[in-house]
Amino acid sequence: MVQVGAAAINRVDVAVIGGGIAGVAIAEYVARHTNLSVQLLEQNSHLGGDSSGKLEGWFHTGALYSGQDDGQTFFNCVNGVEDLLNHYSHYFAGRCNLTLEQFDHGYRPTVTGAGWFDPNPVYLIHPQRHSPEMLQSGLKGDRVQLEMQLKRVLGRLEMAYGQQFNWRSPTGNGAVAPDYDHLESYEQRSCSLLGQSEKISHYCQQFDLSHGVKPSDYALLKSLDCAMDTQGILQDLTASALAHGTAIATGINLEQINVDRYGPVRVQSIFYRDCQGQQHYLKAKAFIFAVGAGFERILPTLQVRAKLKQSRSTMVVAYPAISSHNFVRMSTKNSYHFNHFFQRANIPDSSEFLNYSMLANSGYVSNENDYLASGEIELLLDTAARYFSEENLYQRQLWSYDCVKTEFISDDAQKRRYSYWIEVNPQSNYLCVLPGKFSFFPTVAVQTLKQLKTILPTEEVDRSHRDYSAHYHQAQALVASPYPHQLLASYWKNNANS
Repeated sequence: MVQVGAAAINRVDVAVIGGGIAGVAIAEYVARHTNLSVQLLEQNSHLGGDSSGKLEGWFHTGALYSGQDDGQTFFNCVNGVEDLLNHYSHYFAGRCNLTLEQFDHGYRPTVTGAGWFDPNPVYLIHPQRHSPEMLQSGLKGDRVQLEMQLKRVLGRLEMAYGQQFNWRSPTGNGAVAPDYDHLESYEQRSCSLLGQSEKISHYCQQFDLSHGVKPSDYALLKSLDCAMDTQGILQDLTASALAHGTAIATGINLEQINVDRYGPVRVQSIFYRDCQGQQHYLKAKAFIFAVGAGFERILPTLQVRAKLKQSRSTMVVAYPAISSHNFVRMSTKNSYHFNHFFQRANIPDSSEFLNYSMLANSGYVSNENDYLASGEIELLLDTAARYFSEENLYQRQLWSYDCVKTEFISDDAQKRRYSYWIEVNPQSNYLCVLPGKFSFFPTVAVQTLKQLKTILPTEEVDRSHRDYSAHYHQAQALVASPYPHQLLASYWKNNANS
């Protein structure tokens, strides 16, 4: 390492490295709930510019994972809803629009009004035995697997969000999610969340006909899942972090992690250059690494052994929007999975809002090459054309890009786990964090503070009265526009000039 000139030396209580949703949420929550000084560092020019800005904007409450054999990811999603209700809905009132709604037997989560979440629900399309994938398979085992999956989906969702559980805390103060035993105690096949949608049924009919089969019956479930405003969430969290004293530096180049290797590994300081090239030594009592794709480079230095994997998922942006309905096809066959989300983009320096569609599926490939996963693109476009017709699809402006995700891999035969990952050694002074999914940001922030206390004892304080609105314009300048919005803004500008 070559150093030129003097290096500024700074010291804080907590240094958070990584300005995606995990780093921003952790910095905000620690600053809001403690008197610790917090510094947030991000290598890009803006926060949320990598994976956090390229996702389709799907808020997961567990619906997609309700049919899996292992219910842990579903359970984590349900707990995430509880954390959002208890730690964010009150403080970010008017923005975090997930609340408790009263019904005959108690209270359950619901999305109302405008804010972080779109009140239009995500419908789950669950095929049955006469669907194209089952007719083309012809295997009895596939039909049995499909029936078992549907039973799990209906049962778990009913136990979590139907009329089987009262989310209101017995003390009347906050929310309490059902425990794992309750979620797995389903027996019945009926589900109060089963619904109807004429438009989505029409899309399913078109899909079946495109495969040369008669339209079949589908189970349509109205889930709590919804589209979310990832940029708005990041901006609100950033504004709150600033209001609570968090220092934020973007465009930094992390050059060295200085570690004391005598005894348990402890991070003494980090050396970085800011966006002007000025050198900095940052010392802290505790370091939190939430660097996403950068973990592979730093794990050996931190002597952390973890199974992480980068994978790429293909996304397609369609403008104008193909449909205003959000739906997801669940299937035992990965090639039949399909997601459609209706989203809106605010064009910079304009009062215009552009409605667009996000198309995706569950396909992913190893991130060993830089080129797009062309096979995934073709499959995705073919499936979209089957639902919406080729003419309807290709008369729109379409873009395709890959979203690279860094995920934790469990010991269970390299099975992908979408759960969050927090690595901590109580004898050391640093944590490593991966959110798994954007939707886990409330749980990641809450659990990280709990783990932080094991290496840096501190008392929680109530600072929820502080107003963050004065910092909103600064937060807007710090947070990157989602990648689909950048595509649309460029397209809008080029067409306006022509």
